[in-house]
Amino acid sequence: MLRRPVVWLPISLVLLGLVAWRSHVWEATELLGSPAPLPLAVAVLLNGLVVGLWAIRSANLLGAAGHPVARAALVPMTAFANTINNLTPGSAGEVVRAWLLRARHAVPYAAGTAVIVIERVVALAYMGASALVAWTGHVLGLPVLLVIALFLVVAAAPAIAYGIGLRPAAAIGAMPLGFPFGPERWTRLRGALVRMDTTIAGLLTNPRHLVGFALTTALIFATYTAQLWLVAASLGVTLDPLATWGALGLATVAGVVSLLPFGLGATDAVLATLLVSMGVPASAAGAITFGYRLVATLPLGLIGAASYGWLSARLPPGGTSAVIEAVTAGIDERPEVAG
Repeated sequence: MLRRPVVWLPISLVLLGLVAWRSHVWEATELLGSPAPLPLAVAVLLNGLVVGLWAIRSANLLGAAGHPVARAALVPMTAFANTINNLTPGSAGEVVRAWLLRARHAVPYAAGTAVIVIERVVALAYMGASALVAWTGHVLGLPVLLVIALFLVVAAAPAIAYGIGLRPAAAIGAMPLGFPFGPERWTRLRGALVRMDTTIAGLLTNPRHLVGFALTTALIFATYTAQLWLVAASLGVTLDPLATWGALGLATVAGVVSLLPFGLGATDAVLATLLVSMGVPASAAGAITFGYRLVATLPLGLIGAASYGWLSARLPPGGTSAVIEAVTAGIDERPEVAG
């Protein structure tokens, strides 16, 4: 059913309208005044780099898990997942991505879910930890080399955690059998989680795979930071790059924790407050925060909505019912071990 334009086209238009409404695009002239156009244009173009890096990171992880998928095929999947995850609590859109990976590219659910968890949970942890390090370095005036050393510790943290046995599967295994789902369903669920955890461990404890993931994730965050820096530059404000990384990362994490669509409200309030603490006038901080939404949130939301339409028109047979069946039937696959 989702493959029919009469279904996916209205939904795409609703997504576009929601993104435009939540970003208050009509207030751009009033809030931004007359910014320099070149930095804003460069900031908008950087969204193409972000989407490409999402696909590269996902392709690298899937290939490392033994299930290579072409980067071009992952561009609309990762773009759509980013948008739907920002609109729904708990990253619900990733259910569809896991199913698409299985249906279109024969990626087992354990491997696909493991990659998605790394892209979402571990990447968010990277963002929060690195932002905290960057902001602390800015506030305390720490030497750059010390900040870089702390960044490297953050990058190695997942491998260290899994290396010493701090795994979600271990905590799940310690819970009473059957609680709260019943013995049979609990056994299946626990087995699926163990298989997924095994794949995650194989990816995060392999130095080559971990370095590749950390580098692509760092490039994504650096691009976000560059976009914010460019918006400020267009308004005649020069921001410290390290402090900008910290402020944007902390604000983004606050938005994720708030569960609000695109973190709107929570992210903006935290970002504007941190910009003011960096010495930016309150009016300029508000304009910079709003401008960042226009050059980053809005374009990526539009790309995600367009990706939804493209994917929906090419869904494998089964449509929505296949997604529901895949989720409710459980995962009955053998463990995936990263190479």
